[in-house]
Amino acid sequence: MRVGSTILGIAGGVVLLVLLGVAIAVWTVDPNQFIGPLQARIKATTGRDVAIGGGIDLKLGLTPKLVARDVRFGNAPWAKGPDMLSAKSVEAEVALLPLLKREFDLVRLNLLDPVIALETNAQGQGNWELAPRKGGARGAKSEASTEMFAIGDLAITRGTLTYRDGATGNETRIVIDTLTLQARDAQSPVNAEFRGTIDGIAIALTGNLGPLATLAQRRLPYPVALQGEIAGKKTSIALKVQRSEGAVDLQDIEASSGASKVRGKLGIRQTGAQTAYAIDLASDALAVSDIALPVASPPPAKRAPAPASAPRHIFSDAPLPFDSLRNTSASGQVTIGRLLLADGQQLGNVRVEFTLRDGKLDVPVLQFATYGGSFAGKLAVDVTRPQGGPAVNLVLDGHQLDLAALLAAGGVKREVRGGKTEIAIDLAMRGDSPHKWMASANGRVRAVVGSASLVNSKLDPGVSFDQIAQVVNPFRTVDGATELRCAVVRLPLSSGVAQIDRSIAVETRELEVSASGTLDFRNETLDLSIKPRVRQGIPINIPQIAELVRFRGPFASPTVGVDAMASAATIARAGAAVGTGGLSVLGEALLGGTTAAGGTGAAACAVALGKASPAATASASAKAPAASNPVQDLGSAVGKLLGR
Repeated sequence: MRVGSTILGIAGGVVLLVLLGVAIAVWTVDPNQFIGPLQARIKATTGRDVAIGGGIDLKLGLTPKLVARDVRFGNAPWAKGPDMLSAKSVEAEVALLPLLKREFDLVRLNLLDPVIALETNAQGQGNWELAPRKGGARGAKSEASTEMFAIGDLAITRGTLTYRDGATGNETRIVIDTLTLQARDAQSPVNAEFRGTIDGIAIALTGNLGPLATLAQRRLPYPVALQGEIAGKKTSIALKVQRSEGAVDLQDIEASSGASKVRGKLGIRQTGAQTAYAIDLASDALAVSDIALPVASPPPAKRAPAPASAPRHIFSDAPLPFDSLRNTSASGQVTIGRLLLADGQQLGNVRVEFTLRDGKLDVPVLQFATYGGSFAGKLAVDVTRPQGGPAVNLVLDGHQLDLAALLAAGGVKREVRGGKTEIAIDLAMRGDSPHKWMASANGRVRAVVGSASLVNSKLDPGVSFDQIAQVVNPFRTVDGATELRCAVVRLPLSSGVAQIDRSIAVETRELEVSASGTLDFRNETLDLSIKPRVRQGIPINIPQIAELVRFRGPFASPTVGVDAMASAATIARAGAAVGTGGLSVLGEALLGGTTAAGGTGAAACAVALGKASPAATASASAKAPAASNPVQDLGSAVGKLLGR
């Protein structure tokens, strides 16, 4: 026992002497003697200057800490500012034993209040790309970078980072509350945490990254797995990063935000000033609200208030970011099982194939399901033309669409049975906003509605559709439903104006309705004359008859009115017909010609589709008795109706 105690006592004394020697050695170390060698080492390794304006202090402990104040790391010669990084202070925890040899090994590096400026030049070179050692081969660059930045723990506290794209001038600002990267060594996985904002968007993420040596040396796919919150939504990201000269490939992407999930791959190639993307993404369910990040609005500029009479356009005047297409190349495909738009509308089975090159976007495949049916078409955008803005060509065909859903989208809620609808759009447009597109549109828009039954519910006087129905179709007050046989809307557009010559039509069991006039998308106004005609053989037992209805005003709030003179003439002829028992004359007065099967007039839908000439109707209309003096005829008709 005494021998053991003696041995332990001697060992303890030896340890105490060693620790005392280490403490004396460390105490006698002047940390400022490291400044010169450290600056020289960094300069030789990176080609950049480092300035330490406030000197270095050594704080003793089991893990000594070197504190350098007012640290600046030089920038690339072509960069905008002199420093790529500046920090109020840099705390470097170093291994104890190497200090005995007047050497230091970094255990943890903490940057306090740093300002980091990352940028690329017009050719795509980054200011973080460091020069190799003098006399070293090109391959030594990555090894040197690994040696320099293979730090066990790295932390940033209260920092800011900006990234400027030299080709586009776009700038991203990152505010770092805390950033920590922890690893045993350069060959070990990294535990990561970030809390802060990117362009004003709150982000809090934690997760695991691959070894720093793998990332720096570009040897293997670099794994990334993060989870947390972005803009208040639960978010997770898992992928593998494969780097090569001038290229980054994001493979095995599995990302989620809120209830949305995306998988696939993304390739990024830098060729000079242009960035090229190869995209292959798929999602079973995706909500725009989950991926649309809030944007911090700049303070409003002082400007004169808009005049009270300024037009309010249905088609938005907000310019779209077409400039981003100029210096970007991309190709790929996106498939989405269910896409939820910001307005609540859902699109199903979305499939898009596209290529973007030299400012020209070509979408040869554009498919989606909505309104109970499906759309298929193609889109082309050319932003290279200097005059008139981007050129947009859209071809889109909708099949088997549900009439009730289409009416509901327009603010009309009706119980509808049937009414499958076909839509065809073929337009060439110019401009950078939806309003400019429609104001310059050339081409055609056509919608054809099949037979349907519309339940005649209570009318809403605030809805234009119901106002027209009330004036044009008096039968709806006595029938439980309106039996629609067909409806056609055919708009031939020229420079944003559609001249309508009976190319809008509706046929019901009792009525035919045709419209003529103008739709002007330049100022979003309409002026249509709507002519209802009773079908031959329909018993006349209705409270009012309108010969001509005027539908005019801005798209947002058109008004409906009855042409008094034309309607008076019609009532006069109707009164005369009833007084003499001439039902056929009454039919001609209301129809402007017979329209029943086998009659002389052409059906309204056929005329609207361009499949029949309106000449037959016009000639028949000429045979109808005219009222040269509507007021006199009206008085005569009233007299006959009263038996006078």
